[in-house]
Amino acid sequence: MESDTIVITQSRMAGWLMFNGFKKVNERLDLKDDNRVIYIFNNSPQLRKTMSHYNQFKARLL
Repeated sequence: MESDTIVITQSRMAGWLMFNGFKKVNERLDLKDDNRVIYIFNNSPQLRKTMSHYNQFKARLL
């Protein structure tokens, strides 16, 4: 069973997704580490594809 949402713990990935037109469903403090924020997005094939493009882009920068 797949979830309807996905939790993103990296602010840069969340920023990349928002830059590419995806809207956050919610934003909360992490229960394990209150210095960290988690970002919740609706899960979709397009979101996953955009996430993989970010990882490819980041790999080219290194």
